Amino acid sequence: MFSEDNSIESKKVYFFCFVLFIVILIQFTFVRNYYNYSDVSQGIMIEAFGFIADIFLFGIAITIYEIFWKKKETITRYLEELEDYRGWNEKEASYRVFGLIKRLHKLNKTDIDLSNCYFEEVPFSKNSFNGFDFKESLLYGTKFKKCNLQLSIFNNIQQKHIQDFYDYCTVIEKTIFNNCNLRDSKFMNNLNFFELQFLECDMKNAKLSNSGFLWCIFRPKACKNINFEKSKFISCVFENIDFNNLKLIDMECNTCKFIRCKNIDLIKNNINPEIIIDINEINMEIKQ
Repeated sequence: MFSEDNSIESKKVYFFCFVLFIVILIQFTFVRNYYNYSDVSQGIMIEAFGFIADIFLFGIAITIYEIFWKKKETITRYLEELEDYRGWNEKEASYRVFGLIKRLHKLNKTDIDLSNCYFEEVPFSKNSFNGFDFKESLLYGTKFKKCNLQLSIFNNIQQKHIQDFYDYCTVIEKTIFNNCNLRDSKFMNNLNFFELQFLECDMKNAKLSNSGFLWCIFRPKACKNINFEKSKFISCVFENIDFNNLKLIDMECNTCKFIRCKNIDLIKNNINPEIIIDINEINMEIKQ
């Protein structure tokens, strides 16, 4: 941290020396051009004008520099604060991290590492964050609990790990959504998701189309009109879902488990499904 501060200060010194050199050069040019003037008063006026112009240019340069470096230093400070809250699984940490995200987005910093962060009862879709876009964010091991994520977009998330499972590369890994509002949210557009958990979430009208899901768990409390079109699901678990009210065109499932689900036969491409009507069957398997 100390070395970074020294580096920033040294850059400031170099910059001011450069600007000072330019000002002196401009001033010297004026003096050289008007040195032979016989009219002293005219020469003084010209030099005064040049001096004022130099001050004005110098002021503009300093202002631009301060704005640029102030923004950069502020972003660095916010990211350091975010690092301190990583792994802190308390509601207070949720609001602190959310506050930092808002400030960073205002500074046009969107490629934020949110891995191992915890969010509880954070209203991402309220106020100016209606339809929060997690673009370029890194979500690895991130936990969302009782959060309002309606209309949120998870389409342009950073890729952290590449898994060689069925030629899948992962975009979001090991992320948990617990009792969240995910209505009209988007997990789509040729992306791949690994070990996501949707537990007791309201997922009405959620769009999970044209993507891949590996080892994910779907246990929504509301799922009407979810769009699964053209998506592939491998070794996923579906629980308490009625597939009659979902969009299933070109949906593919491979070795997925269906627990107390209805109308599974509507999935046209369903390879090696495991259909469990009674949850006790799973409990018996665990005991064995």
